[in-house]
This record gives sequence, structure tokens and C-alpha cells, in this order.
Amino acid sequence: MRALKAGLVYFLFVFAVGWILGPIRELWAVSHLGRMAAMLSEAVIMLIAMIVAARWVIRRFDVPRTLPATISMGLIAIGLLFPAEIAVFSGCAAYPSRNMLRAS
Repeated sequence: MRALKAGLVYFLFVFAVGWILGPIRELWAVSHLGRMAAMLSEAVIMLIAMIVAARWVIRRFDVPRTLPATISMGLIAIGLLFPAEIAVFSGCAAYPSRNMLRAS
């Protein structure tokens, strides 16, 4: 149960950071840095946010620091992330989900 709660909170934190950084990247960073540099900059910030969030969630929810416990927390988070990303992409970009892979 701890891994479930921890995975949910980890997902929410990382998704919120991505939700904030996405528009900043598209509206500001791409015009100032270029598309590739903006994406790489966002990726570095997201990696740092994921590490900080994972460490905080593991401490906060007292998740055992074993591979099965932390992997299950991460799998729960990614299992929530994929449908959320598809839903946001389909809703915000006004693309049908079948065109998602071709849009990039």
C-alpha cells in the first residue's frame, strides 16, 4: 500500500513539473534557445525533478530502499503517467489519439 501511495504522489509531482515546464519551453525557450536546446534544457530539469521527487517520496512514505519496493513505486507512477500524457495530448492538441505517434 505504501508503494501505491508513493507512486501516486511521485506521478503527481513529476506530472505537475512537466505541466509547468512544457508551456515555458514552447512559449519562451524555443524562441530564445532553439527547439533542440530547449528540449535538452527541459530534460535536464525534469531529470533533477524526478530524482528529488523520488528521494522525497521514498522518505515521506517510508518506502523500503529495496529494488522491488522502489521499482513498484516507479512502475505505478509510469503506469499513471502514460494514460495521463495521452489524455492531455489528445485534449490540448486537439489531435485524435491515433495520430499521436505521427504528430511528432
